[in-house]
Amino acid sequence: MADEDFLDEDVKGQVQRYERMLRNKTKDYFDTEALEDIIEHYIFADKLKKALGVIAYGQELFPYFTGFIIKKAEVFVLLGKFENAIEEIEKAELYEPSNPELLLLKGETLLNYQNFEEAEICFAKALEHTDELMDMLFEIAYVYQDCDMYGKAIEYFNIIIKENPEIEQAYYEAANCYDVLGQTEKSLSFYNTLINIDPYNTAAWYNLGVSYSRLGLHEKAIDAYDYCLAIDEDYILARFNKANAYVELDEYNKAIEEYLEVIKQDGEDSITFCNLGGCYERLNQNDKAQEYYKKASTLNPNIAEAWFGIGLTCEKEDKHKDALHYFKRAVLLEPENTEYLLILGECEYRLGKIDDAEEVYKKLLEIDPTMMEAWLDASYIKFTKGEFEEAVDLLKEAVKTDPDCHQFYYRLVCYLYELGLIREALSNLETALHLNRSEHWLMFEISPKLKFIKEITDLIELHNV
Repeated sequence: MADEDFLDEDVKGQVQRYERMLRNKTKDYFDTEALEDIIEHYIFADKLKKALGVIAYGQELFPYFTGFIIKKAEVFVLLGKFENAIEEIEKAELYEPSNPELLLLKGETLLNYQNFEEAEICFAKALEHTDELMDMLFEIAYVYQDCDMYGKAIEYFNIIIKENPEIEQAYYEAANCYDVLGQTEKSLSFYNTLINIDPYNTAAWYNLGVSYSRLGLHEKAIDAYDYCLAIDEDYILARFNKANAYVELDEYNKAIEEYLEVIKQDGEDSITFCNLGGCYERLNQNDKAQEYYKKASTLNPNIAEAWFGIGLTCEKEDKHKDALHYFKRAVLLEPENTEYLLILGECEYRLGKIDDAEEVYKKLLEIDPTMMEAWLDASYIKFTKGEFEEAVDLLKEAVKTDPDCHQFYYRLVCYLYELGLIREALSNLETALHLNRSEHWLMFEISPKLKFIKEITDLIELHNV
């Protein structure tokens, strides 16, 4: 949608007249209100240089109008030119030292300078001089949000709630701040308060469900979504999230019912089709899973998850060549998706495309050097090629990324024994057993003959105490 679609006819006309004036290189008259509307239009459209041009023109026409000085300071803040913004603010203060909007802007600029105490003084003065107390409290809170100071924003939202408990937006904003801070438990109280004020508040029930989902309390989330849907059965997001919660609880048949209802109410959607495919896949209903993944890819050929899902269903049917095609398509769309790369590497190896598999694992470890499975798989390829020293070197690099990963040490035991480095192998076995004795069988999956080597079985037995 074009920027002009958001404008009322009067403002649109003023913008067009101003731009025509620039093209014709003439000097037309605009009153201050019209010029401020044009400036706001350019700010909204993120055309800040054009906004500065309008301000300069306005100052030619009205050199003593402080509104343009304030707008110029505002644009400088948006451009990150805080020193210039302060200069303009100080000019405006000579004319309007008690202008609350100017004080608000000065406080915002000082926050960006990390001059927190002076900013607070400005905000206090803005509150003292404003005729719109609630609006100013919101504005200050939003400034703190923009500066990622969510704790301070919460303080102001709480002041609003204390002053006027009926203003719902303050509850939502405070709860959102707690969510951003990773304190979702605290957001619950705000949504519950809203529900106590208005038990039929669908948005409150919905957000309560979202908060429960974030906390992993999926049963409670479903209850909240059910209340929301009882009030408004067409609340699609609540139904969609309810389905997602069922997926988290491994209740795939219930999730399918909800996803199908979402499609019935809201029409076909590639994400919902993908989610349906995932549910059927987990229920081992391969044909249905593939049907929905293909529907998703038809609706949106750029949805990597759909192509990856088709690949998984092909793998389950031992159609590895077909699977490889779909995995490659998914990786082409999301080249840094580590899950996709890992499965692609496994598929390449399974089809005997060893060099290709090694390239995939190399890329994967560049993207995420902490991925245990990638180190193990990459080193195993070296091992199966008889490149035992290279396999050992890879795993020694892996240990640097995670020295507490017992799988690395058990695997090193296998590789070191093949090299005849018995003492070093036993040292690694000692470390592995200390970290996790119960999974010593991991060695025998790779090298079954180790089960019959006495020093290994003795060391395992010694750690059985």
